[in-house]
Amino acid sequence: MQLDQTTRYQNEGLTEQQATRSLTALWNFNNNAEKVHLEEAPQRLQDLKDEEEATRLEDRKKNKNKRLKAGDYCELHYFTNKGLNEAKVTTLIAEPDALVMLPAADGVHSWVPAAAVKDPKAAPVTKDENLTWEEFNEAAPRIISFMKVHDWPDDRVSMHIQFWTALQAHRWRHAPDVLKQKALLLYQSQQ
Repeated sequence: MQLDQTTRYQNEGLTEQQATRSLTALWNFNNNAEKVHLEEAPQRLQDLKDEEEATRLEDRKKNKNKRLKAGDYCELHYFTNKGLNEAKVTTLIAEPDALVMLPAADGVHSWVPAAAVKDPKAAPVTKDENLTWEEFNEAAPRIISFMKVHDWPDDRVSMHIQFWTALQAHRWRHAPDVLKQKALLLYQSQQ
C-alpha cells in the first residue's frame, strides 16, 4: 500500500523521499493516536463501571421512595432515627461529581465517585422483625405521615393505624417476657 501511496504522491509532484517522509509521519501519527486510545481503555472502562455503580446506588435510593409512593410497602428501618440519619449522610455530598481517593487491594490509590462509596461503618438495613420497640415507635408514625402525604387510600392508611395500634395495646407488648414482645414484632413483619 505504501508503494501505491508513494506513487500517488509522486504523481502530485513530491519526490520519493518527500512522499516516504509524509507517509511515515502519517503512520506515526495514527499509530501514536491508537496507542493513546489503547492505553486509556482500562481507565475508560473503570470510569464506566464507577458511573454505572453510582447510578445503581442512586436508583436504589429513588426506588425506595417510589415504592412507597406507589403504595408498595417499604421497610420500617428507613423511617427510624437511624435510617433517617443514614439517608441524610448519603445526601450530604456537596457536589454530585465529587471524587474520593481510595486504596485498591494492590496498594495503588485511585479516584472513585463519592456517591459510589458506602461508609464501611454504616449498618445494614434492619429487618422489621429485628427492630426494637423503640425503633418501631419511631418509624410507625413517620410512615403513616408519609402514606398520607403521598395520597395512599384512606382505608389502607387506617388499616395500618389499626393494626399497629392493636399491636401496641396487645397484652404481650408490655409483658416482662422479651420473647413475647419480639413475637409481636415478628408477626408485624410478616403481615
